[in-house]
Amino acid sequence: MVPEFNSGGLMYKVTAFAIFIILVALIVLISISSKNSDERLPASNVNDQTSSEPSTDTTPPDTTPITDAQTTEPPVTQAPVTDPPDTTPPETTPPVTSNVTSSAVSDPVDVPVGNTPEEIAAYLALYPNTVLGETEDAGQEYIDKLIFLGDSTTYGLRAYKMLNGGRDTTQVWTPKSGTLTLSQVSFATIVYPETDEEITIKTAVEAKKPEYLVITLGVNGVSFMKEDYFKSEYSKLIKTVQETSPDTKIICQSIFPVARNYESLGSINNSKIDEANRWICEVADECGVKYIDTNSALRDEEGWLPEEYQNGDGMHLNSTSFTIELNNLRTHAYIEE
Repeated sequence: MVPEFNSGGLMYKVTAFAIFIILVALIVLISISSKNSDERLPASNVNDQTSSEPSTDTTPPDTTPITDAQTTEPPVTQAPVTDPPDTTPPETTPPVTSNVTSSAVSDPVDVPVGNTPEEIAAYLALYPNTVLGETEDAGQEYIDKLIFLGDSTTYGLRAYKMLNGGRDTTQVWTPKSGTLTLSQVSFATIVYPETDEEITIKTAVEAKKPEYLVITLGVNGVSFMKEDYFKSEYSKLIKTVQETSPDTKIICQSIFPVARNYESLGSINNSKIDEANRWICEVADECGVKYIDTNSALRDEEGWLPEEYQNGDGMHLNSTSFTIELNNLRTHAYIEE
């Protein structure tokens, strides 16, 4: 007899087996998923740290300024500065101890004793119509008519109160710095005393129309200006004055000597000064103006500015030597017949 098939029990077993298989499969899948998740976790954490935590890089931004080497523009090719050392007189000039050319003084003065070398005397003799010779003392009233245009050796006339008005004199024309280089006269400005304005020399001449103009320039220029350059600039200045004020009587004064203690004798010395004074005399002759040799009245027998004539720096005059300069002008006056 064949036993009866129990379908209910079989179904139970099949179902139980299927559930077992599914559970096993789920366990395997969960295990695999967990493993993959564990492998991905460090990378995820690194990304999170990068995005949520501040950077630990403390390197500051590059703030180094751009230098010339980093630019693409060509370097500046300005001409080298050729101006000589500053010869502006010191601010603390000593007080004037004597002033024989004060407006209050009217007594005649003696002709300053000079030390003119024979070769210079012979040279000056070639220009009798240009070089101012000895005259009777023209007096203080003559000095009061002069306008002085020049460099720091001219500024000293104001600093030492050598002219009418003292430090407030209207007779001195120099730049605000107190000094003027010959190479700059065509564009430089001077302080116009009547208004304290800084104006060009041409404008000042046009406004003042001076009866006499004494030009004392060139000591700075001898250190770097050759003869043609020196003469050209000096001539331009004279012609500018002549065209602007034809009636102005122009006196070109020699450059003064320097003393033994002058610190720049390598570039400015008495040999160069003597040579430049010849150039000035020649320019004066060519332009039809006058030349006065004050250098000879201020030099010793060896050609130096004496110790007692300088203010200590070896170049600039003191009240004693300024008195000699002014007395030389008084006794070598520009007098038209």
